[in-house]
Amino acid sequence: MLKVFDVMSSPVITADVLDSVSKAALIMEKNKIGGLPVLDERKQLCGIITSRDVRCVHHNRIVADAMSKNVVHVNKYTTLWDAKSILEEKKLERLPVLDGCKLVGIITRTDILVKIGRHTDPLTGLMTGSYIRYLAENILKAGNELTVIFFDLNGFGLINKKHGHVYGDRCLKIVGQILTENTSGGLYFPGRYAGDEFIVVTTEKKDDAGLWANEIIKKIVNITKKNGMPVNIAAGVAGGRRKNARMEIHLSATVDDLINSASLASTLSKQYCVPVTFSN
Repeated sequence: MLKVFDVMSSPVITADVLDSVSKAALIMEKNKIGGLPVLDERKQLCGIITSRDVRCVHHNRIVADAMSKNVVHVNKYTTLWDAKSILEEKKLERLPVLDGCKLVGIITRTDILVKIGRHTDPLTGLMTGSYIRYLAENILKAGNELTVIFFDLNGFGLINKKHGHVYGDRCLKIVGQILTENTSGGLYFPGRYAGDEFIVVTTEKKDDAGLWANEIIKKIVNITKKNGMPVNIAAGVAGGRRKNARMEIHLSATVDDLINSASLASTLSKQYCVPVTFSN
């Protein structure tokens, strides 16, 4: 899971609380940046001054007079997606990053959007597995039911060998489109896990998710057949609340367990030629 420390800029260019506003403005201009974290006499974060703040006060004033004092910041272990949500909610462009009380970096909206953009699968338009894991952990953190559905195309390697990868890519695009069109209600969140494998997480109970998965499989079979590229697909379903899942230390392991169980269940679906198999 990508954390803020994976993307943040460090070391940080800062201003001192007693610096003049003109000095802060020169630092920003020289380094082509739009804001500076402000440190107090203990070298701890006490504010942030931006180019907008600089324009609103006389340059002979000190930074303490122009800075924003209620600094919204994040811990270096905050996920990128949580940091993005904070920036959007607070309508900010940058966040100082702390390790305890120590300023260790700064992360901007652009930094986050560029990195998260790499977690959108370019072929299907779905999110990557790492983002789906992030959603799954947050579902558990909120104490909700979590069900994982793992879809696996049958014999996809043979399709590529027989018809070529362009044909195979078209099949994957169709699957991605069907998942997107049938997950717009906010209960199901789809992603491309890897290759010909797709993953969906939901707060629906396991039995309901299994019924939904069965309908998705029917649509994929019918639509790919109509498009002259018939494929079969198997699904495995794993879910339910987990003991201690709300404790942060268990979230990642719990998600791993559910994904693995759903994946194994999809393998059983292939072996027994049934559309959907539930994990124990």
